[in-house]
Amino acid sequence: MNSIEIDDQVFGELSRRATGFHVTPNDVLRRILNLAAPAMRQKPIASSQLPASVPLDSTLTEFIRSDRFQRHRQAVDRFLVILGWLHAANPKQFEGVALGFRRGTRLYFAKSKEDIEQSGGGITAKAIPQSPFWVLTTLDNKSKRIVVEDVLHGLNYSREEIKLVLAELPDSDIRRRHGTLDLRRYQ
Repeated sequence: MNSIEIDDQVFGELSRRATGFHVTPNDVLRRILNLAAPAMRQKPIASSQLPASVPLDSTLTEFIRSDRFQRHRQAVDRFLVILGWLHAANPKQFEGVALGFRRGTRLYFAKSKEDIEQSGGGITAKAIPQSPFWVLTTLDNKSKRIVVEDVLHGLNYSREEIKLVLAELPDSDIRRRHGTLDLRRYQ
């Protein structure tokens, strides 16, 4: 993989066009240049292969306020990129906290998608970006906040930082109960 330098205006335009969780500035350039998409990756990116654009020198607060984070609109995308940033900033501690996370009988974090999906029925796991980990994503937004809050506590982030991050995962008021959605608020 090669690196190129681009100015802030070009990066901003690439970021604006890279909407959605799985669309990167590289994908935008491929589309503009009419290049075929590369073969899909089946595994999450190893932490040693972090792209240069990951703001590892930023604080958690700076990351949450950055355009790189704010361009993600869906709660699941924000959930994943927050966990990805936390792993990149604290790889060894993140592994201990994530793999030690327990609530009930479901597996929330693992090193394979299959391990999580086999821990319960009707659940989905997604890769945490820039990490070798997968996370359970079949959760309502309140549960995503609980997971993030527990991980942040385990990584010793301040109460103020935790509050800031949790505010970025709004509650949809949709609750999952026994495989169905509780949509009472919308009736």
